[in-house]
Amino acid sequence: MPYTDLYKAVQSSGNGRISTRWLRGKAIEFSGIEKVKEQWSGVVDAASIRGFYIEGPLGPPVPLKAKEALIVLARDVCTGPHGDYHRRFIYTKELMHVFDTEDEKASNKDQFDKQIQRLKDPSADVTPQYRAELKAFWRALGVLCTEAKRREYKTLLQKDKASWDVVAVSLGLPMNAVRNLMGDEFERNLHHSM
Repeated sequence: MPYTDLYKAVQSSGNGRISTRWLRGKAIEFSGIEKVKEQWSGVVDAASIRGFYIEGPLGPPVPLKAKEALIVLARDVCTGPHGDYHRRFIYTKELMHVFDTEDEKASNKDQFDKQIQRLKDPSADVTPQYRAELKAFWRALGVLCTEAKRREYKTLLQKDKASWDVVAVSLGLPMNAVRNLMGDEFERNLHHSM
């Protein structure tokens, strides 16, 4: 399974904090995607959506070739307080969509609308596209730091030998991502996302 290959590569990388450039290269290596572009947009309302993934082939206004993807990030998120940390996490979360199955991709307006509706309303139907969003979230956490480093930080936090801020800065992640990464449900959710 391609995501599992990426996860294993992260674990054997020897690094604690994993670079998004390296992740992009490995995601391309292990998926059917050949190129991933990144674009920041001032038009995307960061209060509603922080980023999204588009896969080609597409014509104007977003021309993409087959096996080419575009990750669009809300500029306000990337340039605001802790923008580097938010960009790192959101970019990686969107990058994880290279591993989506065909039925998980929002390939038409109705699927996309249902996905957005579920994000806004927890009582709405759970679609394959919504499940893909959850998987991408946990998958991103699983590859932004090695499991060995995650366990080391978790132990330090439990023993009050490190603060949440120190761990967040060290990993280059927003605080909410670090809390999820260190949370009791992380391993179970990552396992279900494999």
